[in-house]
Amino acid sequence: MAAITLEPVSTQSQIDTLCAIAKTVWHETYDGLLPPGQPDYMIEKFQSDHAVKEQMARENYRYVLAKLGEAYVGFVGYAPRYQGQEEMYLSKAYILPQGRGQGVVGALFRLVEEETKKEGLSRVRLTVNKGNAHAKAVYEHYGYRTVEAVQSDIGGGYVMDDYVMVKEL
Repeated sequence: MAAITLEPVSTQSQIDTLCAIAKTVWHETYDGLLPPGQPDYMIEKFQSDHAVKEQMARENYRYVLAKLGEAYVGFVGYAPRYQGQEEMYLSKAYILPQGRGQGVVGALFRLVEEETKKEGLSRVRLTVNKGNAHAKAVYEHYGYRTVEAVQSDIGGGYVMDDYVMVKEL
């Protein structure tokens, strides 16, 4: 198995890479699941170059890319104490098909858990689309449990219909 390397995102090239990964994974996962236009709207709103830079600058987001061998295959985005909550918010966890089943998601989740503890926090929270059964199953495999269902108006006539999941550390 190829080595997994984790790289904190700090350069424009790395931001370009994570935006490209997000776009690929979003379309693979959500085309056909969400209304037409919503995947592109959400990519622009949450995973465009501008959005990522804003999140890092204003919301204390941290992004980490994962490489499998020499190829970038995924990333996580997380923020401690997001919106004043005493927990880590795992906002994004996207893995390309070639990185799945290779230990990448486990390595990224371990990193987020380590960062959570370093921040003096004891819980990780995330949201997952109700229709994304595969991702929900992955989170459950790693110890997350569903605590509530939420709907969020994200503008543009679109709504996110999610489960909130948490993991106590």
